[in-house]
Amino acid sequence: MSTLAHMEPAGTTAETSQPLRASTITRRPLRPRLGDVLIAAGVLSAEQLDRALSEQRAWGGRLGQILLSLGLLDEIRLASAIARQLGLPTVDLDRAQLRPAVTQLLPLELAERYGLMPLGSKPVEGRVLVACFDPTDTGAQAAAARATGLVPLVHVATASSIDRAIRRYYYGEAAPTPTPGDPRFTVTRHTMAPALAVDEARALGERVVALEQKVEALSRRLVQLTGRRPGER
Repeated sequence: MSTLAHMEPAGTTAETSQPLRASTITRRPLRPRLGDVLIAAGVLSAEQLDRALSEQRAWGGRLGQILLSLGLLDEIRLASAIARQLGLPTVDLDRAQLRPAVTQLLPLELAERYGLMPLGSKPVEGRVLVACFDPTDTGAQAAAARATGLVPLVHVATASSIDRAIRRYYYGEAAPTPTPGDPRFTVTRHTMAPALAVDEARALGERVVALEQKVEALSRRLVQLTGRRPGER
């Protein structure tokens, strides 16, 4: 008799043929973890992952965004590696022309919380097309499924392009015009390239100084007109 003939049904023991208790079954995750995906894709080392995970334990946040903030990966390389390793399609949201009605597929609050951008739907197939930054985030996909009643068909996009698409379609902002090499389009949302951050901080400091000078000039003018300093009665 072949070996297959001796195999017991899944979830039973050979001795009793009784179902195993749930506590004795080790279940595999539906999707691999992001760090494992990136190591398998060859774009991240185990040491780099450990560094990012330590940062995550200390400060919280999403692993993908931590990898970007630490400068271990850039957005495009990260998205490409994830898509290639998981066999998923990618989408360039800065160039995609979506129907305005796509915003009716997912509530804004859900899109912003999970970093999802609806692309369209295939009701006959029971599918909703969504762009996401981290397709290993099963919580995001479950939320999309609950909101739409459809099974998510995931496309990988960069986090910053999802953020811009949400602002464009949900808030009605003008479509961006990415410029090659522009750091604003190569970092994740809510982060900024270091060089650009320094320039922004310097410009902000200059504006603060100019504002303080204007306030002082107005105070002197007020004294001249009223003979009293601001706050005096």
